Amino acid sequence: MKRRVVTKKPNYSLYPWRVKALWLFILVFGLIIIVRLFWLQVIKHRDYEHLASIQHDIYQELLPERGIIYTQDTRVAEDDEKKLFPLATNHNFYLVYAQTYAIIDPEKTVEKLNSVLDLPEDVVYRILEQVSKYNDPYEPLVHRVTEEKIEKLAELNLAGINWEKESLRYYPEKNIGSNLVGFVGWVDDELLGQYGVEGYFDEELKGKKGFMKSERDASGRLIGVGEQNYKKAVNGSDIILTIDNSIQAIVCQKLDEAVKHYDATGGTVIVTNPQTGAILAICGSPNYDPNAYNEVGDIRVYTNPAIFDAYEPGSIFKPITMAAAIDQEKLTPETIYEDAGEVKIGNHIIHNANSQVYGEQNMVGVLKESINSGAIFAMRQVGPDIFREYVEKFGFGQLTGIQLDKEVAGTIDSLRKRGEIYAATASFGQGIMVTPLQMITSYAAIANGGKLIKPYVIDQIIDPFGNRQKTEPEEIRQVISPRTATLLSGMMVQVVRDGHAHKAGVEGYYLAGKTGTAEVAERGTGEYGERTIHTFIGFGPVVDPVFVMLVRLDHPTAVRFSADSAAPVFGDIARFILNYYQVKPDEVGN
Repeated sequence: MKRRVVTKKPNYSLYPWRVKALWLFILVFGLIIIVRLFWLQVIKHRDYEHLASIQHDIYQELLPERGIIYTQDTRVAEDDEKKLFPLATNHNFYLVYAQTYAIIDPEKTVEKLNSVLDLPEDVVYRILEQVSKYNDPYEPLVHRVTEEKIEKLAELNLAGINWEKESLRYYPEKNIGSNLVGFVGWVDDELLGQYGVEGYFDEELKGKKGFMKSERDASGRLIGVGEQNYKKAVNGSDIILTIDNSIQAIVCQKLDEAVKHYDATGGTVIVTNPQTGAILAICGSPNYDPNAYNEVGDIRVYTNPAIFDAYEPGSIFKPITMAAAIDQEKLTPETIYEDAGEVKIGNHIIHNANSQVYGEQNMVGVLKESINSGAIFAMRQVGPDIFREYVEKFGFGQLTGIQLDKEVAGTIDSLRKRGEIYAATASFGQGIMVTPLQMITSYAAIANGGKLIKPYVIDQIIDPFGNRQKTEPEEIRQVISPRTATLLSGMMVQVVRDGHAHKAGVEGYYLAGKTGTAEVAERGTGEYGERTIHTFIGFGPVVDPVFVMLVRLDHPTAVRFSADSAAPVFGDIARFILNYYQVKPDEVGN
């Protein structure tokens, strides 16, 4: 009888938790591997690719040279080679940076670094935070370090502190023309042109970056057969301004002296060529050094007052009113009216300055004596609507289109309101807002025979390939007839020769011009207070003008009227310009 062997099957029910635990472990372990692989190969792919690139690739960003901004000698004939002067150029400095993984003692490192660089306290704290970062291969610390300081820094041999050359903007004229040129400054770790020419033409000036990428072996040597990419940097375009270097220098000097002498808060001077619209000089005060733009106390100095500071022009607007009436043949320079010292319009009574009463006067006398009621008389001959049309034709309330950053349009909105009072006050320069550039452009139209010419400050743009883009004069419209322009110019000659503006005259020349002492409306109340803005605008010689000039002084307290402040400044600069251009005197002087 065979013996049957019975095999006993294991009873898994005796330890089910062990089986489940094993399967759970295998599942979790597998998930961990899958997640880790996904993290490394997908999520962190670019990071590890970058690390590999650091080890095996050489990548260098190629920076372009920023274009140079030049002034010129405008006495040189058009066909001759111009003599140029750099207003903004480039200078080699050094950037000091840290490789924090090599720095053992951050505090001691910063202390030694500061012993050479002599940094402000807040910058020292900022650098200490930077060098304390963990394992950072490149942390930029200080820009604009001179070669002399780099030599001293090299002697310290600080671990983790290195430097590299960087080409940065340099302004050799410093404060001269700073409101015009602007500056290049850091914005989110990028150097960008800001304000003035630098801001308006940043794209043209900065050029385009290039790069060089190649592969290297484990010892750091280039692999000749490896992948190589190269894109050449394209330098920025150079810009030649219409600015005359010598006129700009004297204008800025005289303005700074006048602001100080007449105890003004600021001012501006513009000189233009009335035949072309080219700006020969433009200066503002207060100004700043673009090389140290970050050290200014008030960032408002960055703006150009010639295009940014709109104001009520006062009596310099009276020739615009007179131009409309003469051009419409509603009056002549000899037209007579009776001044009673005041004009009543509705509930408003408008007085002459100092409540003067002039009696019987012609239109030349209105400009010579700067009579408010006479300006209202001239406006009434054409009516508010026609008057507004001429104001608009002269370009007020509109941007001139000058190629500078931050231009404002001013406002003549009051002339669109119902009621004669608005045109009446505007006739002598109250209740409207204009910029100095708009005012000088309107006077240029009087000087050149009635043509409104677009002002411009860019003579040429020269790209890195040598192509030149030249600005040509642009006539916008004929505002007044040549006859009107001639009559009005003659009237303003008498203002300089025999009127309040005699201090603006230059012996031997017929110069035309007008003074303006404008009251300033106080903020909040709108009432006119004690503060004033003094302006003088003129041109000459009147037969064939080579310049138009505006001088504005803000809130002077040393003298009361512009005839004693802005007018003599005009005369000093006009004398220089006439000699500079070697303009022959008129047969009969002033």
